[in-house]
Amino acid sequence: MQVTNIRGHRIRWRLVAAQGSVAGALSALVMLAVATLTYPLFADSSDGWTFLKVVSSAVLGDSAASPLAGFDLVPVTVGLLLHLAIGVFVGASYAMLAALFDIEGWTPVTLFGLIYGAMAFVWSTVIIGAGLGGNAIQDLPLIVMLWGNMVFGFTAGVLLATWADRADIDQIESEHVAAFEGDTPAHGLH
Repeated sequence: MQVTNIRGHRIRWRLVAAQGSVAGALSALVMLAVATLTYPLFADSSDGWTFLKVVSSAVLGDSAASPLAGFDLVPVTVGLLLHLAIGVFVGASYAMLAALFDIEGWTPVTLFGLIYGAMAFVWSTVIIGAGLGGNAIQDLPLIVMLWGNMVFGFTAGVLLATWADRADIDQIESEHVAAFEGDTPAHGLH
């Protein structure tokens, strides 16, 4: 489906959503690494598995994160899948907003990613503050959430800016053909 953005460029939304989904999944893995490394700095009796167990408690209940330390297959797997699913959704929505507002270039796309990461932090905090997710996730240190979401946004911005630049290079030939034929080419991310 092609829809125009605010500058009138035709957008391939499926391509944008696919790029954003992949960027979101990869960014969620980077965020997971940051959270896994920083969580034990701010919470006693926690380890590298704690973050995933706490995330899984949103679905499995507080018992999934008890005890905080130690590997438990089901909570860790559910936490990983839930974390990646949220990352895919947030990444796709970020890419679609960047395409809608026709944000172009490394710096603007990456800065928008940081801002979007900060917004994701605020949304997460509001959702958790509303009591969704249980007590275990409410005890997640805010600094871990903030750093993780900012790293997520930055990583997604860098990935999407890289892919958009590659798409631009590939678009040169199609733009010349389209100009010759009198048609406006459809754009990917922007």
